[in-house]
Amino acid sequence: MKLLKFALTQNDMKKFTFFLITLFGIQVFSQINITKDNSFGNNGVFTADFNSAQTVLNSNLLVLPDNSILYIINSTGKNYILKLTAKGALDQNFANNGKLEFEENNFMNAVLQGNKIIIYLGPKPADFNNTYEDSKILRFNQNGTLDSTFGNNGILNEVTESANAQSLSVLVLADQSLVVSNSNSTYSKKYTINGQLETGFGNNGEIIYDYHFPLGQSSNGKIATCDISSLSSSVYSFFDINSLTTNKVLDLNNAGCHHYNGLALQNKTNISTRMTNNGIVYSVFEYKNYPLPDFSRLIVLKDEYLDSNFNGNGFVTSEDYEQFLDIGFSENQFFILNQKVNQKALNAYSSTGNPLKINNSRDFSLLSGDEIEMKDNFILVNSIIPDQNQNLIRVKIEKFLIVTEKLSTSNTSLKKIEVENPVKNFLNIKNAEDAENFELYSTEGRKISESKNYKSVNTANLPKGNYILKISMKNGDNFSKKLIKN
Repeated sequence: MKLLKFALTQNDMKKFTFFLITLFGIQVFSQINITKDNSFGNNGVFTADFNSAQTVLNSNLLVLPDNSILYIINSTGKNYILKLTAKGALDQNFANNGKLEFEENNFMNAVLQGNKIIIYLGPKPADFNNTYEDSKILRFNQNGTLDSTFGNNGILNEVTESANAQSLSVLVLADQSLVVSNSNSTYSKKYTINGQLETGFGNNGEIIYDYHFPLGQSSNGKIATCDISSLSSSVYSFFDINSLTTNKVLDLNNAGCHHYNGLALQNKTNISTRMTNNGIVYSVFEYKNYPLPDFSRLIVLKDEYLDSNFNGNGFVTSEDYEQFLDIGFSENQFFILNQKVNQKALNAYSSTGNPLKINNSRDFSLLSGDEIEMKDNFILVNSIIPDQNQNLIRVKIEKFLIVTEKLSTSNTSLKKIEVENPVKNFLNIKNAEDAENFELYSTEGRKISESKNYKSVNTANLPKGNYILKISMKNGDNFSKKLIKN
């Protein structure tokens, strides 16, 4: 455990010193070990091929409570859902030998509603006049049969507006009722557990609330939304469905998390946004602002604000030209699927934004990966891969087991570290012989300097302002702290 303590120095009552000390003489840190689960599929891998005339466009994973998996696949011809057992084999008791086939090729996704499976297909253009059709919601039993007690014989047809439709989002609330959204120009609708419009709710079933596309409902009942009217948007809201005025709107478009050297980054894309059961919201943004290098950021919200305890500023920044492709969260750790040039890998951060090592390395290399899904002690890596003719007709899941070891070292190897704060021309450090290196970052996450000098760091050329100091210990642990340059 880490304990940060502030005290006034004798020489300067305006100067603060912070200490990194151990609690009861023991420093505890995490090390992550990842191994392929060879009991899953064929030596840890499940693959499926499709007709060569059908290009796979998208695929998603949904892990069920018993660790079986729904594999949701969109192709240019048809859509499919495969159900795998927890061991990575097709479940022969589901639909047609483990496969559910749809004639539609609309974008498709799935959510769980108790022990039922909700499938929803988004609208597609009907003509060149921005008219959309064929959106629907279906409910299936666990064995892959249509549940006729839902909607109209198992189906809700044309659930989105015919104009301005952007996507289809279905959220299952704690009482198993549904919130359905499709456009920022129309309000969301509320349906009963069995797919009937709740005409007594709101305005004939409409939720009169301006912020749509719900991410999830936290344990306190609040619903979080992320505005996707534009992929560059960074507006979040949190509301109580039974008290819509009890809400919080968080507009981060002009916040420091979207700045570089003090300038707002205009060209940003929300790649992925998720929410945990306890209300933590985390997003990956990609930035392309030439002549700046392309990069990505993981942004974390907690208690309806940027989480200032995460890396000191609420976000972490990738290396130049590194892409964050997807994110997962489990056991108070973030896992990021990234890509550097043509190499894909996993890396990890603690819940406070400290980088964690995987198998004693920063990156855990992968042969492929488009999406990750986490549950408890394992991670699934989902990929669309080419066949021998480079046609994208094959999908793949790799399963890895995660073991997080709590390692400890006595305070004889981690001495008390003192760092002056505020700083002037030199950052003076004491008792840091066991530190590996020191890194200074701007509050926007840009690395400014790095030093292995454990006594002082030259800060004479730094403009006045706030910075973040990261200290990497020889034992692999990391600490970060805000600094002020006067």
